Amino acid sequence: MKTERVADTDVRYRRTGDGDLAVVFVHGFLDDQYAWDRLIPQLTTPGIECVTLDLAGCGDRDAVDGPYDYDRFADEAGAVVDALGKPFVIVGHSMGAAVAELVAVQRPDRARGLMLVTPVPLAGVHLPDEMIEQFRSLGGDAEAQRGVREQLSAAFPEAELDRLVATGQHLRPEVVRALADCWNTGHPHGEQPSSYAGPVLILRGEGDGFVTEDMVNDAIAPRFTAMTAVSVAEAGHWAHIEQAADVATHLDRLLAEAHGTDSAPAANTPPPAGVDERLRAEVRRRVR
Repeated sequence: MKTERVADTDVRYRRTGDGDLAVVFVHGFLDDQYAWDRLIPQLTTPGIECVTLDLAGCGDRDAVDGPYDYDRFADEAGAVVDALGKPFVIVGHSMGAAVAELVAVQRPDRARGLMLVTPVPLAGVHLPDEMIEQFRSLGGDAEAQRGVREQLSAAFPEAELDRLVATGQHLRPEVVRALADCWNTGHPHGEQPSSYAGPVLILRGEGDGFVTEDMVNDAIAPRFTAMTAVSVAEAGHWAHIEQAADVATHLDRLLAEAHGTDSAPAANTPPPAGVDERLRAEVRRRVR
């Protein structure tokens, strides 16, 4: 493993493995690049290089000034992709899924695949003020952050839960508010069908009460032309952490397709298990 920096920026990225296809991972709300460390060792596809980075305001870059919005995040993640100088598959979790799509759209000649892990809609979730405030006010509140993670997960490993709570607690309150506004408001490109025409894998945890099956079917999946949707049992919003081996299996199939050696996994989207019915119902109503 080695860490490199994009020239003339503070953007650093970790590189693991060696191959002619890069797999770039973009973390989600309150998380950091190390959230992928349970998944990456489970991958079995040969000839790949795995790359992680921290978004502005998060992880090792928690002191970076704003703005904290999708355009900036996509520019920085895209700069990492460009520095790698090879074809890539990009994987994004939750808010990071929107960033991943924007990066892929801007580089159709090198983007070989897109994986959206429990993604929020690029167009935004549009929770009402009283509900989004629950997320905007999480900055510095470890107990509240733990509560959200426990509520929206099904099998969070205790050690990783503790680590991510500590990571999220370090984010400045103004950063947390801006991040929540970012994924709640969305990006204008999300109002139209995606211009990314390559293979897309949408993965959600069956126990995710936030990114529901309805949200995927109504606000995310219809935007893509070459899309496969799968669900993972005994997983919630952090499926890549809760069931890392299962998620790695699905990603390996997408990587095989990117190499042109296999087909995409079959669709499998059973009904989700509810966690917070009021929040779930509001999210469903807002994205229709």
